[in-house]
Formats: sequence, C-alpha cells, structure tokens
Amino acid sequence: MSLSALDSIDDALQATKGLLLPFDRAIWLRLAVVMFFVGGGGGFSFPNTSNFGGSDFGNGGGVGGTPSGQVQPPEFTPELMGLIAGFALVVLLIVLVLAVLGGIMEFVFVESLGTEEVRLKQYVSENWGRGLRLFGFRIGFGLLNLLVVVAVLAAIAAATVGFSPEQWTPGGLIGVVLLAIPFLILDALVAGTITGFTTMFVVPIMLLEERGVLSAWRRFWPTLKTEWKEYVSYGIMAFILNIVTAIAQGIIGFVLVLVVTIPFAVVGFGLYFALGGANGVGVIVGSVILVLAVLFVLVVIVLSLLVKVPFQSFLRYYALFVLGDTNDSFDAVAEVRSSVRAD
Repeated sequence: MSLSALDSIDDALQATKGLLLPFDRAIWLRLAVVMFFVGGGGGFSFPNTSNFGGSDFGNGGGVGGTPSGQVQPPEFTPELMGLIAGFALVVLLIVLVLAVLGGIMEFVFVESLGTEEVRLKQYVSENWGRGLRLFGFRIGFGLLNLLVVVAVLAAIAAATVGFSPEQWTPGGLIGVVLLAIPFLILDALVAGTITGFTTMFVVPIMLLEERGVLSAWRRFWPTLKTEWKEYVSYGIMAFILNIVTAIAQGIIGFVLVLVVTIPFAVVGFGLYFALGGANGVGVIVGSVILVLAVLFVLVVIVLSLLVKVPFQSFLRYYALFVLGDTNDSFDAVAEVRSSVRAD
C-alpha cells in the first residue's frame, strides 16, 4: 500500500503549477504579501541600533575628562533610559503586530490555496479571530517551552556544579554543556514538530470546522495516532523538501539580486564619478544615491518574497494533500485535489 506522504509530492507540484501558471500578476503579488508574514522559518529580525558610541551624554564632553585612548561610556540619564524604553516598546509592538498578522495570514494562505483565489481583504476579515487564537497558542506554547528548558537546565546545573559560582569549575561547566546538548536537541525536535504540525495540519481543521487551536488538536489527534506512518513519513519528506527548496530559493534569489544590482550600481557609480568622486558629491546627489539604495533594498525584498511564492505554495499544498488523504473530513483543498488527480 503506497503512502500519501510519497504520492502527494507530485500532486502538490501539479497543484502549484495550476495555481501560479499561466502567470497572473495579481495572484503572485498578493501571495507575496502573504509570504511576508508566513512561509519558511517565519521569523522577523530587527537590526541592532543600540550603538550610542558617537555621542556624549551629560557633562564631561571635552577631551580633558577622558584619558587618551579610552572611550567615555554614556551616562544613563532618565532621558536616555526613557528613550531606550520607548524604543524597546515600539520594537515590541511591531513584533506583536507582525506575529498577530502572521497568525491571520496562515488562514489566508490555506483558504487561498483551496479556492485558488487570493482575496486578501475578505480572507483577513473572515479569519482575524482564528489568527488571534493561533497567535495566543504560539505565545503560550513558546513561554511554556521556555520554562521547561530553563527548569531542566537549572536542574542539570544543580546536579553537576551546584548554584554557587564558587563551586563552578571548567570541567563541571563542560559537563553541564554536554548533558544539556541532547536535551536541547530533543526539545527542538518536539517543539518544532508541535508548532509545525499546528501550522500545517491544525490550522486547516480550525478553518474548516471553526474550532479553536486546542479543540482542533483534539480533533486531529485520533487521525495522527491512526495514520502515524503517514505523518512520520511526512515529517521525513518535509524535512528533505524544506532543505531542497531552501537551497533552490537561495540560488534563484542570489541570481536575481545580481541581475538587479547591475542597473542600480551603474546609475549610482555613474552619478558618483560624473561629479568627481567624493569631493563632488553634494547633498542633492547624496540624497539621490540614498533613495537608490532604499529602492534597491525594497526591490530585493519584493523579489525574495516572489521567489518564495511557488516553493511555499508547494510545501503547503503537500501538507494539505496528506491531511486530506488521511481524513477526508479535513480536506481543505478538495476541489484542487479532484482537478489534479482527474488529469
């Protein structure tokens, strides 16, 4: 008896072609918006902008107050602390908003693949409640997992070197690290499987049956136990496919960035050398070059999102096909499945 986890790979590829070909600019661009929030590892990172090294705060800004060759650390005045706290709050709010939108877009993505239509406004308005529940689950599970990791690491440390720094030795610390590595690997596998299965399999059940996260997990659990061979096979194949698609995305993205860099570099260096190098660069030309740099970054971001569209659509179709094959009540892409397998 063949496994859906193997047979569905080709079906997912055909479904992806049916969705994205012939090329429809609207579908690609709307899915690129979805890709900004979902797909791949899904994390958002922000640059470290906490370097105040070039400024003096408070008194003592002259040369005489600091020995030669030393840098005076900034004085943490109430104003500076308020600025840091405000900046941290803004970053936290941005991260939370992106995380909430990421939860909502998971449902938008699944619904778009099932209908083969990408209606962002409609799907967002229909799924914001589910997205909030998914966001809450992710936060809660992440905090719970963090507490477990901290507790286990503390127990390992207490059993080997104790809590007092006076008892710590290089050999004891190495022992803590060696004992912690297997646990951290196991935790990463378990936590990654739970979060991954929630996204790939529980989200469609939430969408189809209007359930919460835990209720959808309870609904999914009997199928997972009964069809465990399918889901173990899926986990192995998904791991391999994620590596392959990540490499392909990287190669295609690198080539596209090189192609896009050429016209921007020609224009930028042309302006620079036409005005006599660094001595000829004025405020206006510098502003133009800055605008070009910002535009270049935006183009690269858009291209990277467009490159993700076919790969992430394929991976999500693959999971949805496996889910529907193991339990037809969970089939979020029934019409797509019928069309693909009828050919």
